[in-house]
Amino acid sequence: MLVAVSVVAIGATPAIDSMLLLGFKVIKVPERLGESTQEEIVSALLESKVAVVEEPIYAQISEKLGRLLPYVKEPPLLVVVPSHEQLSTRRLEELYQRLSYAVGVRLKWMRRE
Repeated sequence: MLVAVSVVAIGATPAIDSMLLLGFKVIKVPERLGESTQEEIVSALLESKVAVVEEPIYAQISEKLGRLLPYVKEPPLLVVVPSHEQLSTRRLEELYQRLSYAVGVRLKWMRRE
């Protein structure tokens, strides 16, 4: 039995439109999000199984998501991608901070340049 998987891509740049070719539902948003737009994005994320979000958009909704995701029974797979103007995301630094907090010591940060 095949089950349809809900996949969504959310971003502000034209690069996110390419996700249509992969079967994603694409939601285009402005670069600066208002409160109602943030609520709509969070709602779309929580209704999906897989979500690709551009990093500048994620940065604006991460706090709100952080408060809600612990209470979601089956949270979506959230993939944060850099926008076309950025080379990387801040997710690695966020993971580093959480791991350091979980271990109780400041872990050594190794950067490849």
